[in-house]
Amino acid sequence: MLKSYNKLWVFGDSFTTPNEYVSTPESFWALTATKLGIPQILNYSRPTNSFDTVCQMLVSEQAKFDWENNLFIIGVPPLERVTVFDNFKDTEFRAWDINTDDWTADRFDVPSHRGLVCLQSFGNNEKLIVHSDPSWTETQVLRDIFFLTNWLDGCNANYIVLNLTGKVFDKNNIWGPSEFLLPYVKNHPRGILFDDTYHSVNFEVNRPVDYDQYGWNGHHGAEGNRHFFEKSFWPKLIESNLA
Repeated sequence: MLKSYNKLWVFGDSFTTPNEYVSTPESFWALTATKLGIPQILNYSRPTNSFDTVCQMLVSEQAKFDWENNLFIIGVPPLERVTVFDNFKDTEFRAWDINTDDWTADRFDVPSHRGLVCLQSFGNNEKLIVHSDPSWTETQVLRDIFFLTNWLDGCNANYIVLNLTGKVFDKNNIWGPSEFLLPYVKNHPRGILFDDTYHSVNFEVNRPVDYDQYGWNGHHGAEGNRHFFEKSFWPKLIESNLA
């Protein structure tokens, strides 16, 4: 018998944004809601979101969570992004409240992210040289995942943390700063971060719909989303006793 949830919360970037390259009902996260009979989806995704933004909203919106009856999909966007103050522009962030009966959606403001923007940075930017070495960039994210999973486990949350980047995390990136973090994250049961990720299960199987622009790091349509759901995401939910 499948588990019952009354809400699905989704945090990520363009790979989990409603109707971005794939229609909402055909996305892997909506397939999850359909399979589990979840009536409502709260989606806090947006193109170019950083993992800082994901963490900021997760922590700030927690008063709205029902830990026992909600399911959480937490995406890790490409690592070379930053969240910064918008210099008094009062930039809004609007999320989606989706009814899975008819797939209608309402947009709502998220005050916990107002006044912040996300930037796509590149490793050679002299002001962001921290991103030039993926060994350290990945280690920083592993540290954030450590704090995140410890908090969520302490709340008995029902969640999965996903790698939404086009790169598989390096399982052999053992050096001083990652000596504890890498084994911890790699062995944590609630993650799809190193193997069978959204991109890796589709590599040379289903071409992204924007392959001409981004190659295999692009966004998948209905076929790629379903393949990830069936090959990786749903089995992980079952393995983690979340389905």
